Amino acid sequence: MDGTTERSRWEHCTKVLAMAYDTPIPGFNTYNTNNLRLWRSRTNNTFDFSKFNSSDYHGAIAERQDAEYITSVLYPNDETDAGKELRLKQQYFFCSASLYDIIRRYKKAHNDRFQMFAEKNKI
Repeated sequence: MDGTTERSRWEHCTKVLAMAYDTPIPGFNTYNTNNLRLWRSRTNNTFDFSKFNSSDYHGAIAERQDAEYITSVLYPNDETDAGKELRLKQQYFFCSASLYDIIRRYKKAHNDRFQMFAEKNKI
């Protein structure tokens, strides 16, 4: 509590990379093709040699596995706290990755001018 205002702080966070995988979807009886962008979660640190050398073999790859769980199975059962946490991570991950990608593409095409952003993007 900060006076009468309640403040929250995110603790024990892990950095996760979003890797895009594009799949072309051809239209029926037309020459048009749309792009379906799917996301996969990865981590920077794939292997912890210090844990491996101290015989903690599962701990050596735990960070990588935790990051990959985010996109391995969608819509987990959220009746438990672990399920709720995973679903929150998934929602944050997919929204963040998609918004970052939309902004990155727009900035590249329009030289960082955001006057037309709302007209060119619909979310």
